[in-house]
Amino acid sequence: MSVQDQAPVVRVQLPERIFALQAAAAKRAADPPKLRQPENQTHAFLKLYADLPFPERFARAEAYALANEIVFVFPNERLQGQIYYGYCPSGYEDDARWSGFTMNQAAEARVADELPEVHVLGGRHLPDNQRTYIINEGMSPGHVAWNYHWALEDGLLALIEKNLAAIETATDDTARDYYQGVTICLQAVVDWNDKHMAELQLALAETDDPDTRANIERCIEVMQHVPARPARTFHEAVQSFYMLWNVVMSENPYGGNGPGRLDYFLWPYLKRDLQAGTITLEEAAELIGELFIKIDEPVHDSDGFVCSIIIGGVGPDGADTTNPLTYLMLDVIEQLDLTHPSVYPRVHDGCPDQYVDRCVQYLLAGGNRAQLLVDEPIIKALTETGGLTFEDAALYHCGGCMEINAHGMNSDLQFSFWYNVPKTLELCITGGQDLLFDVERLSVPHALTDFDTFDAFYEFFESQMARVLNTKLRELDIYSEEMARWRPTFLLSSMTSDCFERGRDQQDGGARHSIYGGTPLGLQNTADSLYAIKRAVFDDGFVTADELITALKADFVGYEPLRAKLLEIPKFGQDHGEADAMMNRLLQSVGEIFAAYTNRHGQRIRPIIFTFVWAPEMGNALGASPDGRGARQPIGHGLTPQSIAMTKGLTAAMSSYLKLDTALISGGASTMWDMDAATIDFPTLRAVFETFRRGGGMIFQGNTTDVSELEAALERPEQYHHLIVRVGGFSARFVSLGCEVQREIIERHRH
Repeated sequence: MSVQDQAPVVRVQLPERIFALQAAAAKRAADPPKLRQPENQTHAFLKLYADLPFPERFARAEAYALANEIVFVFPNERLQGQIYYGYCPSGYEDDARWSGFTMNQAAEARVADELPEVHVLGGRHLPDNQRTYIINEGMSPGHVAWNYHWALEDGLLALIEKNLAAIETATDDTARDYYQGVTICLQAVVDWNDKHMAELQLALAETDDPDTRANIERCIEVMQHVPARPARTFHEAVQSFYMLWNVVMSENPYGGNGPGRLDYFLWPYLKRDLQAGTITLEEAAELIGELFIKIDEPVHDSDGFVCSIIIGGVGPDGADTTNPLTYLMLDVIEQLDLTHPSVYPRVHDGCPDQYVDRCVQYLLAGGNRAQLLVDEPIIKALTETGGLTFEDAALYHCGGCMEINAHGMNSDLQFSFWYNVPKTLELCITGGQDLLFDVERLSVPHALTDFDTFDAFYEFFESQMARVLNTKLRELDIYSEEMARWRPTFLLSSMTSDCFERGRDQQDGGARHSIYGGTPLGLQNTADSLYAIKRAVFDDGFVTADELITALKADFVGYEPLRAKLLEIPKFGQDHGEADAMMNRLLQSVGEIFAAYTNRHGQRIRPIIFTFVWAPEMGNALGASPDGRGARQPIGHGLTPQSIAMTKGLTAAMSSYLKLDTALISGGASTMWDMDAATIDFPTLRAVFETFRRGGGMIFQGNTTDVSELEAALERPEQYHHLIVRVGGFSARFVSLGCEVQREIIERHRH
């Protein structure tokens, strides 16, 4: 390995200019300008281009909206092209002028007609205050990255020429429409860049300050070349990426979209400049610091937006990709008071020990923003059951929190639902009655009282999980069909693998991997309840099914001795063979239901296990449960044992987790390990993480903040705006979170 490929020994410090920029960006973000895009796109679509066929009409309206957006130039900043996105392309769904041209309107009408069970699962037949949560309705696009490196390598003009040529050779109208839309929108980006140069020229004429003039001249020189042409330097590569990031996000401003493997794609440019002596690591850090601040600015007050950058890990050839830019990005994010971007390191058996040390230090002192991903089990799941080649799987990133998919290759229904699994178990126990309101929540054919064996009851429960999930997945097929009709994504698709070769939008079968995904929540709670039923009702027989249901309806009031016995039954997280086996059995059942469904593209469904902000929300929809848990208590996080189960220490809890077979969980399976601030230190956390990754753990995260500091923030929030916590897949300013989420974080088990 060359000197340039070695990690820097000394961490790079950011200059004061970057911290001043951070403060200025936060001030701008507090009062962002109103985007012109909504009204301009509507005007162009409905008035200027009303006579054109829909695909061209949409493309020209999108291009018009970009051309007429406000141009912001910052004379003392080195990256230009800021767009305060936030206007959702589906945001015009509520505008009556768009009636007949919107994906949601079309999909909702079809779902109501073809799949009424969706509304039943959503509880629409019940009063609002009795709609306890089973599974969400609708869909949630986003959670992908795109191949911006194509533009860095070839330039937009080359991509435009490529698509123009394809129009002439296309064999069907859909492909011709697609290539035409791409050329229109890519040309709009080139023109948008030119508008910035014109504004910079005006700014240059208005200043005599030599430093400001030098910076403006440097920006103009860079933007004269990129993104239209290939990037030649690191500055050009970062500027090209930043411009492309903004315009694609303005087309697709959805949570979870992220830069992906940014260190991997930018490193060749930095390496070349370092070798030529035209840049220093300190200068590179300054550019990265500015980039991170500018990524944060449009979503500064939306902590859960989660623009993820995934660093390190193996490449398509299986070799380690860790490089000085990998370390540099960690140095930069640690010094900035930001929640975007989320910088998540990948580790594997072949990465340097010093890199693992650096990642653990990030866990310990990175402001609760770290999340470490382990390549071996993730790539195994992606290749063995997820349908990806090793080369594609090696380029995985997190689409947002931890929604694993191959960078630039997946359609953007990657993560689209969240399913409260314990609620299905509750309804299987009661025969469809909601324990919280004593009303029929869902019509189910049996109750626990109908079964003589646990295995028969378990099979019934499996069938009801399949019922819920298959209904949801069919709904996503409908949404995907209508997205393909009414929501062209010409910019996103132009940088998504295989869309060009197929002549199709990413939601119209163009993407290499048209894989949907969603998260089953509360699996540990469900498994503990299943094992409690097996022991209490069927094996030991110390309570009948009727008696158990009665106690659950009473939330154990008057049944305290029974609750005590249920709490004593072993649970997942206590290193108990049978309890852990039940959790693994449930995990395999869920994975097999996902694997059994083939979507409209003939591709797979990806289970993604994490909890986000839903621990209190999902728990609030649940009555008391057979594991002894009271009504409305938060569910557990990811595949981490629930707090009431972690009574035998971290070693037992992690031992239980590491027994799980996660090969079917191709979307990633997260864990949350909050540490006691009074006892955790680097050697201990390094040993804990080493046990985790050597044992086959997938995704590691957790908090290291003292609980007393969190309690103080509740009492004096104005003094704790700086305090960032790990919520579940993302980090947020503690004082910005809702009260229920704050309490859930405080009350988690600390190791």
